[in-house]
Amino acid sequence: MLSPYIAGMAWLYEHPKSGRWYLGWRVGKKAFNRSTGTADRKEAEKQLATAEIMVTTNREGKLNEAVYRSLTGQSVQRIAFKPAVKTFLNQTAATVSKGTLAAYRSALNGLLESVNATDTAPDLADISGDVLKDYLAKIRLGCSAGTCNTKVKYLGVFFRAMNEKHNTGDPTSKLDRYHETPTEADEPDRRPFTPEELRLVYTLAPAGFWKFAIKCSFFTGFRLGRIATMQWQHINFEKAEFDIKDVKPQVKKKIAVPIMAELFQELKTLRAAAGKVKPTDYLWPEQAQSYRKIGSPKLSREFIDLVLVPAGLAQPYKRDGERRTFNEVTFHSIKHNLVTGMKAIGAPEMVVRGMVGHDSAAVSAVYTHSTPDMAREHLKKMPSPFTKNKKTAK
Repeated sequence: MLSPYIAGMAWLYEHPKSGRWYLGWRVGKKAFNRSTGTADRKEAEKQLATAEIMVTTNREGKLNEAVYRSLTGQSVQRIAFKPAVKTFLNQTAATVSKGTLAAYRSALNGLLESVNATDTAPDLADISGDVLKDYLAKIRLGCSAGTCNTKVKYLGVFFRAMNEKHNTGDPTSKLDRYHETPTEADEPDRRPFTPEELRLVYTLAPAGFWKFAIKCSFFTGFRLGRIATMQWQHINFEKAEFDIKDVKPQVKKKIAVPIMAELFQELKTLRAAAGKVKPTDYLWPEQAQSYRKIGSPKLSREFIDLVLVPAGLAQPYKRDGERRTFNEVTFHSIKHNLVTGMKAIGAPEMVVRGMVGHDSAAVSAVYTHSTPDMAREHLKKMPSPFTKNKKTAK
């Protein structure tokens, strides 16, 4: 049986047969070990101390070359940051969507510019946690906490890949998560459209996909991505139902949603105009292709530019790193309309949740809003303690 002597993130253990001490250490999820070449515990503890320094330095996000050489007898590979980014992006392009690739480019190219990277300097090992903090602090001045956290996520993927390949460390491992400021936290919540706003939005929406999407979301609660990627196999014309799976990969279940008469007629007209189609063909090929390549942001921005801005319900979408103007209403607000409206007419909670795919009452509550008219109607039904009942009045 091995007898371990553990100190922090590296440890010693004595081999029962040879009597020599062995050194063990862990980097990430991988454990390493080697013989110290000595049966003298004090000599072995000197190597343990060196290993402790190395592992600690590595966990802090930057591996010191002198320490690495003192432990292994080898030099840390000197890898220039800029060429490493170029290679990573070229290799990643074959495995991710264009939208995800654009997110990697944005995070990494911004960092390259921030450190004035050239083809030869700085090295990967020179990009410390402090360097990233300075870079992200500048971004935070014009972007939300969520945007900064997303940048950290994509940078982390890159640096972990480089660390696994070159032992250069992961400077994102010690970065704190960004949080909203009190001012941001006080921003108003999303809300449903008023009936007048929704009628205006539908009137101003371009014919074709956008008019269909607005009406479809109102009667089903479907998200924009789900509508954009809808295939003919998702429509059961015999039962007048949608049989559709969520576009989010973590959601496995399918749901059946009734197709209301007004929407059903539009689908029949659209089907007749489509001619010969396969079950896997998209109802809206152009929008489906856009979503598959870039995701929902492009379509969401189109809705803002083509519909909400003309309706006077949003400012033009800001780009080029400017802080995005918060809009109380977006395409997703239509789902708030549906949930609020269904509950207002007394639809049971289980019906509403089953239709829109909410797993809990807490999530459903986020989409439920009270309006002055709803409150007024309920107040009318409440007996007043200040007025005598006419039937009992003398």
